[in-house]
Amino acid sequence: MKLSIARKELAQDIKTLPIKTTKVLTRQDLVDLVQGKCIALCVANYYPKWLCEHLCKRLLKLPEFSRYIRAQNVGVQRTGITFFETKGDPVLLERYYAEAQRMRNTIRNTCFPYLSPIDKLRVELEEIWSAGARLENIHGRPMMVGIARMFEDSFELPPHQDVLARDIVDNSSDGLLLSQLSANIYLREAKFGGELEIWGMKPSYQEFLELACDELHFDQNKLPSSEVLYKPRAGDLVLFDSGRIHAVRPSRQGPRVSMSCFVGYRGQNMPLTYWS
Repeated sequence: MKLSIARKELAQDIKTLPIKTTKVLTRQDLVDLVQGKCIALCVANYYPKWLCEHLCKRLLKLPEFSRYIRAQNVGVQRTGITFFETKGDPVLLERYYAEAQRMRNTIRNTCFPYLSPIDKLRVELEEIWSAGARLENIHGRPMMVGIARMFEDSFELPPHQDVLARDIVDNSSDGLLLSQLSANIYLREAKFGGELEIWGMKPSYQEFLELACDELHFDQNKLPSSEVLYKPRAGDLVLFDSGRIHAVRPSRQGPRVSMSCFVGYRGQNMPLTYWS
């Protein structure tokens, strides 16, 4: 099967790209991912399964869980406002930065005395990447990193992209971000459904407008079949290029719960950055 839209940035047929599965996250794994040698990277049993369920029960009690401000019709709840939701609204942007430290501490304190899944990822990224890793700070202010997400039963997350540059509406720069990775650590899997879908396509914004059904999502009837259909397992870490179209199928007998953030890549000699 060939993609319906040619993508000059894809040097090879996406069907030949595997999901790379490993037991330990390494620098070479990340390099292979950003260079397009694999479509997704899965680190199996990245976080202990018993601890996943233990922390999941704690996190689900947080009062901060609510649906995304810009996606009220989608049954996905998150802890704290994300940068994506601030687009074009200075009040929301100020709220985002004001809440960033509090929410980082809230997640950390909820997981105490254990290392939170996101803090584990942050430490390992800093250790394995020769140039280190740090909090993203688009406006010279430290950003939020690490949200818990809960997928309500029978709701899907429609096909979409996550591209930081499209959420920056002022003159701030994303610092020539070459790749944006989505990092997801799964804490609880739904009994039925909840599969992650990934397409090989990385449409430009103009191409998105031609394929969109609303301001955020793609019309699935205009898309080819997805190249990846992955059923998450508790404890797994999955990373992929968030510029590729991706979606989550409806789940039942959940809720499906994960912790997530984005990882920014600017080159092998530049620090990685992370944010939510």
